[in-house]
Amino acid sequence: MGKFEIQSVPPTVKPKREENGCATICAHSTCKSVHYNSLENGLRNLTFAHRVIEEESDQSAIPSGMEVLTNQVAGHVIDGTSGFGMLKKDGLVFKPLLKKDCAEREVKLYERLEASVDRSLIEMRRLVPKYHGTQKLQIKGKEIDFLILEDLTRDFKEPCIMDVKIGRRTWDPHTAPYDKIVSEERKYQACKRDLGFCVPGFQVYKLGDQQPLKFDKEYGKRLDKDTVREAMKLFLNASRGRCCRPLLMQFLAALWQIQHFARAQRRLRLYSTSILLVYDARRLREHHFEPIDNKPTLIRHRSLYRPLSLAQLNNCCAEERVPTGFSGQQTSDGPILKAPNRIVHMDSLRQAPTNRNAWQKSIHALKRTHSFQNDYDKDVQHKKDNYNLILDDLCCETKSEVWATAKMIDFAHVYTSDSADADKNYLEGVNNLIKMFEDFLAETDES
Repeated sequence: MGKFEIQSVPPTVKPKREENGCATICAHSTCKSVHYNSLENGLRNLTFAHRVIEEESDQSAIPSGMEVLTNQVAGHVIDGTSGFGMLKKDGLVFKPLLKKDCAEREVKLYERLEASVDRSLIEMRRLVPKYHGTQKLQIKGKEIDFLILEDLTRDFKEPCIMDVKIGRRTWDPHTAPYDKIVSEERKYQACKRDLGFCVPGFQVYKLGDQQPLKFDKEYGKRLDKDTVREAMKLFLNASRGRCCRPLLMQFLAALWQIQHFARAQRRLRLYSTSILLVYDARRLREHHFEPIDNKPTLIRHRSLYRPLSLAQLNNCCAEERVPTGFSGQQTSDGPILKAPNRIVHMDSLRQAPTNRNAWQKSIHALKRTHSFQNDYDKDVQHKKDNYNLILDDLCCETKSEVWATAKMIDFAHVYTSDSADADKNYLEGVNNLIKMFEDFLAETDES
């Protein structure tokens, strides 16, 4: 079993400027280069991007039949391991419960949602991942409790995931010590102050290279109200600044439900919780389009060369002159051709030319195997990729119409409330997140 580790890009590396206007940031030699257009995302100075590198994992640290959840973009890792936290098995995710008080609150909330007959809590139950209880597992000889939830990316071929932490206040008002409050207030200051939410991390499969690219918490800490919009468009695989409308509609459908719940509920105060945005880049590729440029595009067919007139062919230098029979005189009915100097037999015209110089032979081979309009190696690779996509679709048991959604997660700091007011700290963050997606949606109408 292989595990996926994150290969970090050193912050001190300066981007190399290329002729096409792209910034290239190269990490370790085992890591593929990270390319992204500085004009599209405006994030060329934020170099905390990571490629996912597959390496050998410690078999003894992982229980039999389980795998490391390589899609984890935020959260804690288990001490004594090589940097993994969450595990997966049979369409379920196992989240380690590492702090006793936080674990008790989170498990208690999920169990309360399962048993509650309260209308608002029943509504919330539909907005969180399905709960499958808890289980104790041995990790490195130590028994650890795990929370078992559904894997929201189970049927996704290229899962894109973003963790959006909601609320200006992310610290526990009841039990958080002073140093914890100060520490939390310093994190993600710009985003939390202006928007009421922040982005601890995300993973995205770019539509071009089909490889996962991760952005960690150090990247998220440097985002502000402007650059977080560009980061969101990067996550959504926006094309020339415009996002895919079907993708936005699916996210908004889920976010509006969360907003409706947050406006109505009065029983809970949600601190340091997150909204998990997930979608399948493989399905997005089916809806992907490039905006049409207004400039006309000239396409040359069947010839590698600019057509030459009879006069040009006839007036070339002696070595390159092509006998055309053109007399040099032009009438309204067309050019006047010279009479042939000798009688040409029809049998000689039927015979194919036997003598070809090296240039003619190379041009003939070039026209058969390659042209400036076609690259057959790329065509073959494209067909192979499409064939693999078709096989994946045929082998998939179910192909849901919904390939993007948003769910509420992380309830280690949730408390009951007797107040008659809404949870403004949570609601404001949700409203601003939805406003951003609605702005993206409005941009798709502008053309």
